[in-house]
Amino acid sequence: MIALRHGPWSATVDPHGGGLATLVLDGNDVVVPQDGEGGHPAYRGAVLAPWPNRLEDGTYTFGGRTYEVPLNEPEGGTALHGLVYDVDWEVVQAAAAATRLQVEVPRIAGYPFSVRLDLTYVLSDAGLAAALVATNTGDVDAPYGSGFHPYLVADPVAETALTLDAARYVETSQDRHLPTGTAAVSGTPYDFREGRPLGDTVLDTPYGDLRAPVVEVGRIAVGLGAGVRWVQVYTPSDRRSVAVEPCSCPANAFRSGTDLVVLRPGEQHTLAFTLSLRQD
Repeated sequence: MIALRHGPWSATVDPHGGGLATLVLDGNDVVVPQDGEGGHPAYRGAVLAPWPNRLEDGTYTFGGRTYEVPLNEPEGGTALHGLVYDVDWEVVQAAAAATRLQVEVPRIAGYPFSVRLDLTYVLSDAGLAAALVATNTGDVDAPYGSGFHPYLVADPVAETALTLDAARYVETSQDRHLPTGTAAVSGTPYDFREGRPLGDTVLDTPYGDLRAPVVEVGRIAVGLGAGVRWVQVYTPSDRRSVAVEPCSCPANAFRSGTDLVVLRPGEQHTLAFTLSLRQD
């Protein structure tokens, strides 16, 4: 583990997967810790690339060719969260309050593209800042999407207020949790524009048409930085946390094309977010 510290903030980053393993303020967890060295149960803290969330049947067509990647969610017939959450990243730089890691996206038959990822975490007085920069190091276009997967402490969820100023959400199928269409949040249980306690609301929901650069879960503020066009919100069954996932695209973007990034040779894409505590 890579340990970071700045003032009352501390964090650990796991080189296996590059994920945020812990984030602590004054001895209190801000995110739900990963369990054990190299562990990321339920993808807590994971880095999601070259696609976030679910890819239907693990197949997609790009540039006139059809590709197939392995399924890691066989019960739903989907490929979930990309190819880098379970590989070792190189630690390029490590300082007291900052670190940078790097990895080449594994080139497999279903993703034969050359993409390098550079990931930074920085602690400051404000909290944590993270940025993921993808570079196409190959000579052909590459499809790409990315996301982060922090689980924010919210115990109990029912009493925790969620504020998310997004005008639309993605409707998903109950059996496979794949997108079926989009709808306006107005008048639905998915409207958190004004902020309200989650109560018994169950979410595994992508939000788009974002109108504000921050999502609040209780006092925890998730700042939406460069490249964030979607936010997936998930309430785990234990009802003790809320995953707020800044993403460049929604689930199944490799098939739908919705906000799919096409990296030209030499081009870069940045996805960035922050975690801080709102001062009341």
